[in-house]
Amino acid sequence: MEGAAALRLAGARRYDDCMTADADAPRHSRSALSYPNYRRYWVSAVMRVFGFQFQFIGLGWLVAVELDRSPFWLGTVWLANAIPTILLSLPGGSLADRSNPYKLMVGSQFLMVTGHTALAVLILSGLIEMWMIIGWAVGNGVLWAVAAPAMNTLLPRLIEPPAMASAVALISGIWSALRIVGPASAGVLIALVGTGHAFSVCAAVNGLAFVVMLMIRVAPRDPNEQRDEHEAGVMPGLRFVFGHPVFLATIGLSFFTSVFGTSYVILLPIFADELLEVGSEGFGFMEAVAGIGSLAGTWWVIRYGLGRRPGVLMLASAAVFGVLIAMFAATDHLAPASVLLLVSGFAAEVYLIIGMTVVQLLVPDGLRGRVMGIWSMTYFLASVGGFIAGFAAEFVGVRITIAAGALSVTAFAIAVYLASAELRRLRGDDVTPTPEPAEAAPEVAAAS
Repeated sequence: MEGAAALRLAGARRYDDCMTADADAPRHSRSALSYPNYRRYWVSAVMRVFGFQFQFIGLGWLVAVELDRSPFWLGTVWLANAIPTILLSLPGGSLADRSNPYKLMVGSQFLMVTGHTALAVLILSGLIEMWMIIGWAVGNGVLWAVAAPAMNTLLPRLIEPPAMASAVALISGIWSALRIVGPASAGVLIALVGTGHAFSVCAAVNGLAFVVMLMIRVAPRDPNEQRDEHEAGVMPGLRFVFGHPVFLATIGLSFFTSVFGTSYVILLPIFADELLEVGSEGFGFMEAVAGIGSLAGTWWVIRYGLGRRPGVLMLASAAVFGVLIAMFAATDHLAPASVLLLVSGFAAEVYLIIGMTVVQLLVPDGLRGRVMGIWSMTYFLASVGGFIAGFAAEFVGVRITIAAGALSVTAFAIAVYLASAELRRLRGDDVTPTPEPAEAAPEVAAAS
């Protein structure tokens, strides 16, 4: 019970810390879009995520088609982008704790715009070479290592705690939606205007995101909040995560999902073409179905929140996700495969959004950047997961690789459920405490 009491106290402190998030918003609103600062943050995220999605399609086309390089070079570019992000996410989170996360977000976005513009100029001028692309990918990876923890550290300052589940779900919904339309729109853009001009458009979209970011108004931190309550460096963040079952479970699920659970995403083109024999059309259809399932999960969390037992719901959704993907790996027809992807996309979105929300609401503000840096690192480990999945599929086959990766998520969820009584007992009120009556209804008090 001491763990639950500590979580309840932490949640209450997070609630008090965020009460000045946005004076223009309805008090204690559960809709993140009712906060003007968050709306600006969300609009900029739509543009930023489009740029991120375009980057993968555009770079792939540039390397494989424009420069006529082998898949080895394509993989080298992805690793060049992912490795600095993975290695520097923890230092980036520590930087967010020790400085102004808003300035880090805006500054990194400005440099990304500059980098996209420079790449577009090099392509249009015909000067682009392979080493330049690799150097650009490394630099962009470094910027994401700074930007991702900073954005996650800033988020609680834009809203009040009751709106956190909505805020996280709406951001996740952007990724789900662009998973459906992003690759197609990027391909159309490249076909219409060419690779160089397409990167120019991407730079312009990122520039608009930068302008919208400048419209966000964040109150300065309380001087007492900036006192050195936690020692410097990345180790306090690691000790905190590994010392608290709730944080270890939520970030652990993100790790297993990125490294093993997403093997079906990496291998889906092969699964569609060689095992289901449905070609590129079937592959595109299944990708869209999985994205629709994710959007449905996003809507569910926005509508119903974290639930009365967020820890149990999170672990149950993760366990179901793994089983559904393992069943998907055994299918031989498009229709059942699509249904399983739809439901598994829903389950994955629910447990990942709940996990991120719980972390945001319960982490001490002095460690937020470092803990969010660990979370960001697990997300970008998907590139490593893709390498593992491809390597394993060569030896044990696509079906077994997909099923084993998914069931590892299920096994981790079950192990955490059995090992952590604290997580089993975690209640919604422990995460978002109910406001005191005097705080909850100021209009009623004024009327009386």
